[in-house]
Amino acid sequence: MDPSPLRCLLIARQGPGDRDDLTQDHLLELAELARSCGFDVHARRVLKRAEIASKTFYGSGQLQALAEEVTRQGVSHLICDDELRGSQVNAIEKLTGLICLDRTGLILSIFEQRAQTREAKAQVELARCEYELPRLKGAWTHLERQGGGVGLRGGPGETQIEVDRRMIRTRISQLKRELTHLEQVRETQRQGRPKGLPRVALVGYTNAGKTSLLKALTGEGEPRDLLFATLDTTTRKAWLGQEFDPETGETTLVPTHCLVADTVGFIRKLPHQLVAAFRSTLGEVRTADALLVVADAAHPDLEDHLKVVGATLREIGCEPEGIEAQPRLLVLNQVDRLHRPQKLDLKKRHPGAVQACAVDGAGVDEIRLWLRELIPGPPGPRILEDWELPEPTAAP
Repeated sequence: MDPSPLRCLLIARQGPGDRDDLTQDHLLELAELARSCGFDVHARRVLKRAEIASKTFYGSGQLQALAEEVTRQGVSHLICDDELRGSQVNAIEKLTGLICLDRTGLILSIFEQRAQTREAKAQVELARCEYELPRLKGAWTHLERQGGGVGLRGGPGETQIEVDRRMIRTRISQLKRELTHLEQVRETQRQGRPKGLPRVALVGYTNAGKTSLLKALTGEGEPRDLLFATLDTTTRKAWLGQEFDPETGETTLVPTHCLVADTVGFIRKLPHQLVAAFRSTLGEVRTADALLVVADAAHPDLEDHLKVVGATLREIGCEPEGIEAQPRLLVLNQVDRLHRPQKLDLKKRHPGAVQACAVDGAGVDEIRLWLRELIPGPPGPRILEDWELPEPTAAP
């Protein structure tokens, strides 16, 4: 019999300038992450505090009151929407008696559960080691290795925590070498692919329907309604239709194909350790001939999700304009969940996007047409949307 899931309490800090609706949206997404990790979400709480407490991040009194309330109800974990220092996690655990996870630690746990291939496992382990290195607890300081010499002169030698740090740094070096080798293997695989086939990468917020679109375009893929269901890049050949002469309208017998790669999804506050560790996987995005940016059209935070995608693409080296800019098509997926007025509003806000439903095939032919006309020719000029541009910097 499967053990019952661990119960958790979710908390988020709200400062004086933070909007209520945004804080609640972040907690809702944290709840989805927790469920994806196998937790049973008991409750969500917003802790209003003007300043961050240096020791516990949140207020000690607030944390104690919450712990007394939830421990009687079988809650064992406290999951925080904010990124905490190791000392803050330790202080919260001592104060509440609950196991504490911050947002980054939770996302890393999900990645560890989903990693299947050797490359994905190595990438996640590297991210975990870099995350844990500054958070090592000093619980082994009683095992000091004394220095040698007459009368033990020279004072204490290495403490156990220093040994642990050295072991983790050694493991990080090993993983980086392994990932460098696997990246070279991936590059060899790219070069071995059929020449003349353009490469397209599916990118977007996690659980927006990228794998569903891959299946609609190629007939392959296993869509799942989960955050971060895809960690390993999957590349398949897609049929785009028959070549035709635009002047005569006659088709030829030569079909047009492209390679479509499904990639890891993005999310708010994506841990920088994961972005760095998954650089070889995300290399499929940087080297693609075109990008299909997939978004959940029915999600209430659609515009925020698009800004996160735009920022992450810039972070990994995919600039929206310039001589090396890749052609992009925004695919607003799951429009079957919208009413006609909502679709018209989307058309006004994103006139160049394709409104699609990967499940029933709506809009897929329009995507194929865009790919057939654009690739491998040079990208045509287009007006960039707000989500693709960096946030304006405040004047000093």
